[in-house]
Formats: sequence, structure tokens, C-alpha cells
Amino acid sequence: MRIVATLVLSVLASAPALSHAAETWPQRPLRLVVPVPPGGASDFTARILGAKLGELLGQQIVVENRGGAAGTIASDLVAQATPDGHTLLFSSSTTHGIAPSVYRKLPYDPMKSFTHIALVNTIPAVMVVHQSVPAKTVKEFVALAKQKPLLFGSSGAGSPPHLLGELFKMKTGAPLTHVPYKGSGPAVIELAGGQLHAMFDGLPSLLGNIKAGKLRPLAAASAKRSTVLPDLPTMAEAGYPGVEGGLWFGISGPAGVPPAISDTLSKAVFTAVAQDDVKERFASVGGFSSPLGPKDYTEYIRKDIAKWAPVVKAAGATVD
Repeated sequence: MRIVATLVLSVLASAPALSHAAETWPQRPLRLVVPVPPGGASDFTARILGAKLGELLGQQIVVENRGGAAGTIASDLVAQATPDGHTLLFSSSTTHGIAPSVYRKLPYDPMKSFTHIALVNTIPAVMVVHQSVPAKTVKEFVALAKQKPLLFGSSGAGSPPHLLGELFKMKTGAPLTHVPYKGSGPAVIELAGGQLHAMFDGLPSLLGNIKAGKLRPLAAASAKRSTVLPDLPTMAEAGYPGVEGGLWFGISGPAGVPPAISDTLSKAVFTAVAQDDVKERFASVGGFSSPLGPKDYTEYIRKDIAKWAPVVKAAGATVD
């Protein structure tokens, strides 16, 4: 009883301070923790948004890359931060859509440990292969994979690129071997260097090497063709319907961020992603603005968890 009383008094004592913080927020530069190393789609999107939010809020947004364990390390770090709106997570399909099903011992609860503030944008995935791979179509790649061992890389065990690869294996019967990395950046470097054969990821991570001729796109893992690569067929057009997925990114804080701060930041995100220069930069890599406020973003995450759970179970793609 003493412990419970102490906890209650502690919460009551902190309430006025958090209320005052909401009125004066932001009081100092904001820390936006990105759960991947520099170079991937998440990092690309976070830096575009961070710069624009800094202008709108009148405070610098410090982007801090914390890669490892498919984003769960960074997520846990933010979940334990003070909920005053100054430490934020660039939450994603990796950290909050897929990780809850992949990790048996996730250090945080994807719903209860966070205040979900805003969905920022979505980026459909693309399947690419190294230029040395002789397959020019998805069907040729599947046939090749059944003849010789092929490797596909991802931004980490349990990440969207990993699960898309597992879904591809389930739908095609291609016996690919997964090689995880600490972020899309390192994986793409290995793929471009020929140490891997294929990858399923968003265009921000891949486009430079596609343009350089080091990687060859085979299909878009989306319902519609990519606006950046309009001649690229979708997986359904390539003969494999149901192989769809991609990346989404948003902003979350620790549980308990005052509603006034959450609402202010959400509105700033809506303003930022509606600006032409931001929309153009997102579109340049096949992404598009798709802002949702706190309530809708929370429900969006809940539905994505439900979507990927059966895929993880069928693939046996769990991590201790």
C-alpha cells in the first residue's frame, strides 16, 4: 500500500509540471530518435520532416540515429524518456507494425508504452537484384532461386524488408536465405557490392544504386505502379498477387505526453507535409504524404500489427 501511495503521489505531483510544460513547449531543441543508421528510408524521411518542423516550431530538431535490433533499442530508449514532448521517436512499420509479432520479448508495449502523435508518410517497397543476377523478371528470379542458393538482405530481423522477403518466399516458393543488417544503408551497400542477390525495400534506400546501374528493379510490391518507376510492373502484374507491403513512418513519444503537446506537434506535421517542397521530396523516392492525427495514427498501428501477425507466424520469423 505504501508503494502504491507513493506512486500515486508522484503522478499527482508531476501533473502540474507537465501541464505547465505543455503551455511553454517547446522549451529547447527536440530530440528525434531515428531507429536506423543513416542512409535508409526512415533517416531520409526524418531529416526532411525534422528540418521543416524546426522551422514551424521555432526550435532545432536534432536527428539522432540509433540503429540495431530492428529499431527496438531506439524505441525502448524513447519509451523510457520523460514525456515532456522533447524526446520523440520516428516510429515505423518496423518498430510498431511488425516487431510486436516478431519479438517474443519486446522491451516495450507498442500501444501502452507510447503516445502516438502523427503518421507522416508511406513508401511502397520495390524488389531489386544485383546487376550480376541474370534474371530480368520476377519469374526468372524465382526459377533461378530454385536452382542455386540466393541471398536477400534486409534492414534487420523483423523489419519490413525482411517480412516482405518472407512473404515473397511464401507466395513464390523461392528458397531464399535471409541476411539481416543494422539498417537499410549497410544492407544496400552489401547488395550493391555483390555480396547479396536481392532486397525488398523502399526507393529512398535503393534509387541511387538503381540509377547508377548497380541494382536492377524487378517489381513494385504495391497495388499500383511506382510514380518514380512507372514502367516497373507490380508483383501482381509479374504473376505474384498478394506480395504487397512497404514502409510507413510517424512520430511517437513516451506514454503520457500531454494532449496539448501531442495536438500541437500533430498539427505541425500536417502543415509540414502539405508543403510543396516536402511533397516533392517524398514523391521523388516513391513516397507520399499520408498524415494522420493521434487517434487515427494509433488505430493505424493497431491494424498494421494485426496485418503482419499471421505472416510472421506462417514464416516462423520470430526472434528471442
